[in-house]
Amino acid sequence: MNPYEILGLQEGASAEQINLAYKEKMAFYSSADGDYFAQINALNEAYDSLMYQGQTTYQTQAASSVKFGDVRAKIREKRFEDAETILDGVPIAERNAEWYFLKGQIFQNRGWLEDAADCFEKAARLEPNNSEFQAAAQSVKNKRSGEFRDDWRQSTGEEGGCTSSLCKICTALACCDCLCSFCR
Repeated sequence: MNPYEILGLQEGASAEQINLAYKEKMAFYSSADGDYFAQINALNEAYDSLMYQGQTTYQTQAASSVKFGDVRAKIREKRFEDAETILDGVPIAERNAEWYFLKGQIFQNRGWLEDAADCFEKAARLEPNNSEFQAAAQSVKNKRSGEFRDDWRQSTGEEGGCTSSLCKICTALACCDCLCSFCR
């Protein structure tokens, strides 16, 4: 079937129109009740066909030494929708630990800690020796359980000691407040 028809577009549609149509249809099938595996696969194939001239998104990424380098760059640039579009184009059977890690990063940046934790844990299970995946899984696990302390404060090793930037900022603000009271 014609990939333009699958996406509901006219021939010659721009890359932006293709992206938008793909995202809208993917959102519909992803949120609808029922088994839409065949429709989702057809969408992925149509998208890949139009955007990558026959190469799948995964094959395009695999051509480089770092399979998901473009996705990582988009995440760094805070272009989460673009990164997610690329990730969603990877066939389910070919999703590896790095795929789950990157999907988890997108979820985490959106504030969806439960989804991020699931992805990070799966990545850590698939590659138990990868310290990046293990650290991400542990970090989200800590945040989910309310242990934010290590993210923003460093202890001096003494009870109650604090040498972090946050403590220094609070101290400076308290001093400024005292000085300002003399000006009144």
